[in-house]
Amino acid sequence: MSLVDMMKETALGVVSATNPVNWMYGTVVQSKPLEIYVHTKLTLTEEFLDVAESLTRHDRIVSIDYEYPKKWEKKDIGDESKDATSSRANIGSTPSIDYENYNMKYAKLTFEDGLKIDDKVILVRMQGGRKFLVADRYKEGKDIWSYPSEK
Repeated sequence: MSLVDMMKETALGVVSATNPVNWMYGTVVQSKPLEIYVHTKLTLTEEFLDVAESLTRHDRIVSIDYEYPKKWEKKDIGDESKDATSSRANIGSTPSIDYENYNMKYAKLTFEDGLKIDDKVILVRMQGGRKFLVADRYKEGKDIWSYPSEK
């Protein structure tokens, strides 16, 4: 074994011994207070969890540019081609009227979609194993293009 190979082997041994991070999968079993089931011997409670902002209630400032008619091709949105739609109407008025062009700058959107029971999540175990980052939700391959309204 060459000196370079011995150095590589030693470096790999050091990294695996320190176990800097581990990826794990879990399922939300309770949303408030947060609990995530990992396996039969490990259910994590919120004091061991940090949660990515995208998985919490949070605000974003956005700009919206809309044109009608507009066709979004499969390459633009991923699953199938879709036509843009819009409508506006005052309460109690006649049927809605389509927008042709719409532009809004610096609108505040509040995302309400926090973690829910049965959400599948990706966890990152920090070095030492005492803290876990809930990095994101995930879907299994068969569920990638299914939406709640289609089930």
